[in-house]
Amino acid sequence: MRLLRTIQNIMFIAKFTETSNAPFVQDKNGNFPLIGTVVAGAHSGSIINGTIAQREKIETNTLYLCDNSVDPEYPDNVNTLVIAKVSVLELMSMRTQLGAPRAVKYNTSKIVEENITA
Repeated sequence: MRLLRTIQNIMFIAKFTETSNAPFVQDKNGNFPLIGTVVAGAHSGSIINGTIAQREKIETNTLYLCDNSVDPEYPDNVNTLVIAKVSVLELMSMRTQLGAPRAVKYNTSKIVEENITA
């Protein structure tokens, strides 16, 4: 059955790596963005600005619980917020709770179309 569901937050676990390849460029502070490889949960984006990552001390190749949100001032941009580090032991139970990695659409009305089987 196909349903429309309203979402407030999208949670996922990802590990981040720095990229310096096109189409990505350095920000005004000379930092390249970090790209997340999602290992569990629903995500709408997994890119973090390099300066924000540096300020928040995000380590590459480390697992993090993350959240996607939309800023009302910039409704077409999906933000990725790192919530906490995740250990390998925590990953096993969190993967069960969050499910397999899956991309979802997070638009300005916060309506997401998902396939849900009843």
